[in-house]
This record gives sequence, structure tokens and C-alpha cells, in this order.
Amino acid sequence: MAQAPDFNARERLLDTAGQLMGDRHATDVSLSELAEHSGLNSALVKYYFGNKDGLLLALAERDGAVALRDLQQLLQQDLSPTEKLRRHIGGIINNFYRRPYLNRLLHSLLDSRRADSAAARQITKTFIDPVLELQRELLDQGVRAGEFRSIEPMLFYVSVLGACDHLFNARYALQHFSGRSTVSDAVRERYVAHVIDIFVNGISARPRGGAVADRRTGKSVQHSSKG
Repeated sequence: MAQAPDFNARERLLDTAGQLMGDRHATDVSLSELAEHSGLNSALVKYYFGNKDGLLLALAERDGAVALRDLQQLLQQDLSPTEKLRRHIGGIINNFYRRPYLNRLLHSLLDSRRADSAAARQITKTFIDPVLELQRELLDQGVRAGEFRSIEPMLFYVSVLGACDHLFNARYALQHFSGRSTVSDAVRERYVAHVIDIFVNGISARPRGGAVADRRTGKSVQHSSKG
């Protein structure tokens, strides 16, 4: 009888790859390093994933699915669109805090030199397109509720993901200004509040200063306080 696959070993390889990438702030890990740090035979990478690229794709899909599921569940909750936006942004930053390699790994798999690769197509299908669609739904909910002005979903996706991730890719700046290259809980919490404030006020239909966004054009219109 054939031996059943050891899914614990599969998960250990994925966890080890993520840990190595997070520690070194890079996506390049070797099979020998995976074997050394996981305590498993490097041949298991081929057994479970076909090759190292297959392992990286599996890691991106596994961790990306967590973020996707969180967003799907968030949109179904009985909350205001603004509160959903707050939680969405906080969730992205907290996810990158736990998995600082994730966005870098996604970019690596979607690199322009590999844009036509099977991995790029798979990531686009299973993660990028679904997240874009869910964010579009969140923005539409906000516009219908009169809480958000109309903005382009693709630009929202790029700006939110970039803002949420850059803290974990700007360790040189952290080192320069604070003397430490790691993101502490305190810094993470301050950054969550900072990014939420920027985006909530940035797309609000009632921005600071008393302007109200025209729901058809998205342009701000100043209203006089006089009767």
C-alpha cells in the first residue's frame, strides 16, 4: 500500500520558506536552505510542489487565500462601508506584519519578465482579480451609502496595497530614523491608524473642510454654511 502524503511535512516546507524570506527580506531561498532549516529532505520539494517555483506559488496561494477569505467575510458583515474600510486596511497591514514576505513574493511571481508564466496567471486568477472585485464592491457600497466619493478601483488597489506594504519594505528608513530595522507592535499600531486616517478621509464623500463630493462626478463641492 502506498504511503499517504505527510501534509505536516508539506506545511513545514511552506512555513520554513516563509520564515526564511521574512528574516532576510528577500524571496530567494535555496533547496539546501529549505532542507537545513526544515529538517526535511530537499527531494520533498519536488515531491509536493514539482520544483522551487511550485513551492513559492503554493506559499503565495496559501497565504493569499487567508487575506481573501478575511475580505469576503468582512463584506458580509452588518457594518458601515467606512468601518469595513477601516478593518480592511488594518487587516492588510496586520497580514503583512505576520507575513512580511507576502507582497514581495506576489510581485516576484507577477514580475513583467514572467507575466505570461503559469504562476503569474494563477496568482492573477486566484488572488489579484478576486481582491480587485471585492474592493470594487466595498467602494460601491460606500458610494451607494453616501460615505465614499467615486474613485477608480484599480488605483485604490495599487495605492492601498502599496501603502500597507511599504512599512515592511522600508526597513532602511526605520533603521535610519529609529535605530531599529524591525517593526514593533507599537509602530504597527501607529501605522494602522495613520493609513486608515489617510484613506478614510481621502475617499470620504464629506472630506474635511466641509466639502461634499458630488456622487455622480466624484468632485468636491463647497457648501456655504449660511442659510
